Amino acid sequence: MAVAVKALARVGGFREAAAAAGVSPATLSRRISQAEDYAGKRLFERSRNGTTLTEAGQKFLQLLSDLDTAGNSFERGVAALRDEGASLLAIGCGPLTTRTIISPSLEKLLSEMPDLRVRIDVRATKEPLEALRSGRIDIAVCDLTHTPDLSDLEIQVAHRRPVSFWARPEHPIHAEAPVPLDKLFRRPLMAPFLHKHWRATFAEILGGDAQAWELAERLPQIECDDYGMLIDLACRCDIVCGGMTDAFVEHAKLERLKQVTTQTEIQWNICFARRRNHRFDSLDVLWRILRTEFGV
Repeated sequence: MAVAVKALARVGGFREAAAAAGVSPATLSRRISQAEDYAGKRLFERSRNGTTLTEAGQKFLQLLSDLDTAGNSFERGVAALRDEGASLLAIGCGPLTTRTIISPSLEKLLSEMPDLRVRIDVRATKEPLEALRSGRIDIAVCDLTHTPDLSDLEIQVAHRRPVSFWARPEHPIHAEAPVPLDKLFRRPLMAPFLHKHWRATFAEILGGDAQAWELAERLPQIECDDYGMLIDLACRCDIVCGGMTDAFVEHAKLERLKQVTTQTEIQWNICFARRRNHRFDSLDVLWRILRTEFGV
């Protein structure tokens, strides 16, 4: 029932929501009816263009989210009991932050708390934010500056960092340096998952017209959140890879990759986020380290 309500609220159409929930449209419809019977209110307004949440539906969805958060907190508490009180810190982050921020921060954290257990979930989509709100992770380190509602989170903005582009030293693009970004983006490109803000940025750089948007929607040629794999492939093929400079330093020293000189640069906004009023020792220590070392 809960899965059906969440899927329909997210997607807005019964057929698409059924596919997302892994059930038939008839089953999804039945479960939505059961949810509305349970709530005693109509949760969705139906129309030819799809469905939208009613006011009651919005409240019901928030209650489901609160239930998820409580359930995840309970499961993590039980897991801590099983581990005889061992502390577990769950971190969610995007692939561009692993070496730039996460690794040096964990080095300092473990020097203060050497017995700490840490779980890191690396994803470039909005999932770290959703996982944070549901209680599956304790802190998110990623791009949250274009998320509309952050009222339930404590946010720390990090220093803006330029995105750099790298290719094999033999790549012909180096002969064109400094390269205009619009010309760079018309070449084969590799990157982690690009959310709509980055696609809009690329479309603007490419000219901002319909053709530019069409091209931006096809970027990158290779999209993967395993950054190690992308860098390895960049060393093997003539495909430009974009990311934080820290990730490429070792390969640059070995002369396997060379930074592409561009005429202008674009910057990535990194934020740290945790739920308001969610506190425990290791989380507070990591938050202090992030603010001290990387915060604005």
